[in-house]
Amino acid sequence: MPRGKQAAARHASRSAVALGGDGRDLELALAGRLRQSKLDLLPVLHELLRTGSVTRSARSLGMTQPAVSQALQRLRALFDDKLLVAVGRDLQLTGRAEALIGPLHRALNEIDQFLRPERPFDPRGEAAHFVIATADYVSLLLAPIVTRICAEEAPGVVFEFIDAPLRSAEDLARLDFLLAPRAYVETLGKRLGSKALWQDDIVCIAAKGNRAVAPQISAEEFRRMPQVGYQLTPRVPARVRAMLQPTSILETSRLCTVPDFLVLGAIVERTACVALVPRMLAEVLIRWQKLKIAELAYPQKSFAIDACWSLANAGKRGHAWAERLLSRAAVEMTQAPARRLSRAGRRSPPGSGR
Repeated sequence: MPRGKQAAARHASRSAVALGGDGRDLELALAGRLRQSKLDLLPVLHELLRTGSVTRSARSLGMTQPAVSQALQRLRALFDDKLLVAVGRDLQLTGRAEALIGPLHRALNEIDQFLRPERPFDPRGEAAHFVIATADYVSLLLAPIVTRICAEEAPGVVFEFIDAPLRSAEDLARLDFLLAPRAYVETLGKRLGSKALWQDDIVCIAAKGNRAVAPQISAEEFRRMPQVGYQLTPRVPARVRAMLQPTSILETSRLCTVPDFLVLGAIVERTACVALVPRMLAEVLIRWQKLKIAELAYPQKSFAIDACWSLANAGKRGHAWAERLLSRAAVEMTQAPARRLSRAGRRSPPGSGR
């Protein structure tokens, strides 16, 4: 179904609820009124109400004066009101006509938008605001690229990255995009769109001087080490944690949890703890801090990051363009994420004071 008709159907459904009636009864009544009226008379009525003159209306509409006079007679019959009455040599609006001015103007604008072919979104000249929920480390990796592209190509577009719990499709409908592991995205239901962005895997990070951590460690070796882990909220079930991070089942000796991936590196650098993080983040953290990467010998450590969105928001102006921009930024990020951040001068994590 075309987007315009989808919007009209949603509007009709909301109208039925608001009026407390049955949607089918309302549609039948509306169809009857539309058969009795001629919508092409509405622009004539709008011009008559604006000018208060048959002559001036005919001139501005490119019609003959008799044609406008005939349209006025039909409009009077339709509204059961004189609409314009002669006062001396002038025509004045009746009370009903005065009350029609605002609603008629808004209705004609909406009809025009509904019938007008949709223009392609022009990021160079249009304004838009997109809210993206994702983990803090994804914002760290992706937001600089998205911001640079917007500064160069879409100066009126704002991408707002937030790190907020999202538990249902209803929560997703309040956002424009969610960037999350595919295993989690698939739990949000079928009424969503999605797009694959990149693949990653989990590695272990440790302090550079931590001799207990070899270049490669087994799952059992990791389980025996003191750990620090990521946990956005304390109420996240273990099943959901496994979807968000496939190796979370190995975190059996956690001494500390934090709601920010970026804090993990600071803790690991200063303690004997180890942590499991996405490889792309680890490659950035080792440039900022005295850390090292240990490969984790564990089969279920790979995951995919997808962008997803509620189908209710897919018709938002510029949404398809934003989808393409996120894909483009993801490709650029996966080619050389650490090098790009380093080139931007990011040597120390935010708030580290180093």
